[in-house]
Amino acid sequence: MEDALLRQHISEYDRWKKNLDRQFAQFSQWLQQHFPNSAGACQVVQQARALLSDDQFTLVFVGEFSRGKTELINALLAQTYGQRLLPSKPGRTTMCPTEIFSDGGERASLRLLPIETLATNTSLESFRRIPQKWVTHEFDANNPDATREALLKVAATKSVLPEEAARYGFDRRHLDDKGNLVEIPAWRYALICLPHPLLDQGLRIIDTPGLNALGNEPELTLSTLPGAQAVAFLLAADAGVSGTDMNMWETHLAPLREHRGTPVMALLNKVDVLWDDPDEDAQQLLRRMRSQVAKLLSLPQESVTGVSAKMALLARQQQDVELLRNSCFTDFEKLLVQRLLEHRQKVAEHRSLHQALTLMADTRDLLKRRLNSGRAALMHLQRNSASTEEQLTELGQLQQTVREQHKLCHQELLTLKSSQRMLMRQSTALLAPITIQQLQRLVDETSKALHKRWTPMGLAKAIDTFMEGVDCQLATLEREVDQANRLLDAIFERSSLKKVDSAEQYFTIRQFRITLRGLHRQAAQLRRSPQLLLARRNRLSERFVTTLASEVGRLYSEMGAAAENWLEQALEPLKQHTQYQKHLLNRHLIKLTELKQKTRSRHTDLRTLEDEVLRNDRALSALEDLLRYSTSAPQPLAPAPRAHNVTPLKPALTT
Repeated sequence: MEDALLRQHISEYDRWKKNLDRQFAQFSQWLQQHFPNSAGACQVVQQARALLSDDQFTLVFVGEFSRGKTELINALLAQTYGQRLLPSKPGRTTMCPTEIFSDGGERASLRLLPIETLATNTSLESFRRIPQKWVTHEFDANNPDATREALLKVAATKSVLPEEAARYGFDRRHLDDKGNLVEIPAWRYALICLPHPLLDQGLRIIDTPGLNALGNEPELTLSTLPGAQAVAFLLAADAGVSGTDMNMWETHLAPLREHRGTPVMALLNKVDVLWDDPDEDAQQLLRRMRSQVAKLLSLPQESVTGVSAKMALLARQQQDVELLRNSCFTDFEKLLVQRLLEHRQKVAEHRSLHQALTLMADTRDLLKRRLNSGRAALMHLQRNSASTEEQLTELGQLQQTVREQHKLCHQELLTLKSSQRMLMRQSTALLAPITIQQLQRLVDETSKALHKRWTPMGLAKAIDTFMEGVDCQLATLEREVDQANRLLDAIFERSSLKKVDSAEQYFTIRQFRITLRGLHRQAAQLRRSPQLLLARRNRLSERFVTTLASEVGRLYSEMGAAAENWLEQALEPLKQHTQYQKHLLNRHLIKLTELKQKTRSRHTDLRTLEDEVLRNDRALSALEDLLRYSTSAPQPLAPAPRAHNVTPLKPALTT
């Protein structure tokens, strides 16, 4: 059977990232070899490499119980294991949110967070950093029985009193009764680490088991889902959108798509049941169902597709191409590939990559100009058969010109250092509106308001007041950003490097502000969920407020880090260009001095200058090779015309 479509594209994306990372690593080595004083440039390159290293493609499955989410994950991963990996059977199997990923190693493990941690306000993200709170099981992924035994633990439940379930935030209407007790998941969250090609290459899968899990874990809706590159909403092909499906869509997914911009697709699973009626055209029925669901959910019809997870898994196990085609699994993979390509484009356009690639191109262009100038000077001296005195005069003129250019670079660097200090003085004003203290003040005010009136209306008012305070702080920050960008304009205007547009270096919080406004709208929708509307003050409502504040705090931290990084890096294009030019001129000046000394003592020996030209030529060739194999690098510049880029000789004395 041919390799899966998704696997092909993820492999290609992984190769692209690795090739780009290798290119940046080689450029770092090139800088160390040819430009030792390049700490700033190395930092720019390191940031680009960190972006590539941390990148993942996260796919989240959302849907009510028995919609086939787990079986669809099994079908995705069966290409390697050839068997059902996760426990899947009629009824409730995956009882807690489950994250499947790879750490790049060969060992497989299962980590489980006890349900009792819901009695605290500590977030899932915080618990990730407390390994002792988790129950860990290691297993051999090549042993089917050991794997099945380990992963069955995800489906474990426990019986508790309804009061305890309510204290954890569970809605009893969505729980199974066992006499005077109710059944709740034994675990709050599961982390499954597996060695698998798709996972090794950056795919991360999250399975969310039903409305109860989403409603009981605000962090999933406010943080995990918005961070995903694709969200698959599973529905039953024979039933369409049920009441609980619509509740989940309106509370958790529609706001996510509308206010956070997260790509959401709807999957009509179990399409094989449509073939059971011989009087109906299954394909026509599926098209009609897709159209109805798209209209009901206000989704483009191409974002709604049918699939049979059970048939796809069977086809993978039996290596049956025809059965795989009938399962419509390829249609689902095509949707995932489209989301993957969109994500790749965003990564390729990221500022960190753009800065690193532009730095490489600018360094190449500068070296090319210096090489052309050196070649022209060398050719002039080689063709000149004048006396030693005349040669000394020629070399003196060339020396003087290079010395003046070197002096200009030195002066420009001093000016840039002064400008950098001016820019760094903006740090306090720039970061003041988004400090932890400012956020804590809003959180404290919100907590006081809620203590006075913990009702659905009180909760709504508190959230609105809190987010209005956040918006006010961002408005103050934007004014400081505008002032800092105007200072940047003035610095670039004074620079001799006119080809760099200062607007490309502007700091902006536009995307952060859009994200925070989307978070506000999403939180406003989520707090209307039955679990929060019907709840008095309990751990769930407290966790909701804490999660909202934590998510805002995370975005504040990201903005602060971005602002500090910008203050350090905004002038880097100017500094690196000038420093490298000074480095080349200094080296050229040393070679000219050596050549002049040899000319005084004996017959002119031009090998010193020839060696310098050859060294630059080799450095340029290595750098050209790096840029040639980059699929997202700026277009290579044409060779610099010699008529406009050579170092003048005799005219230097007449100016």
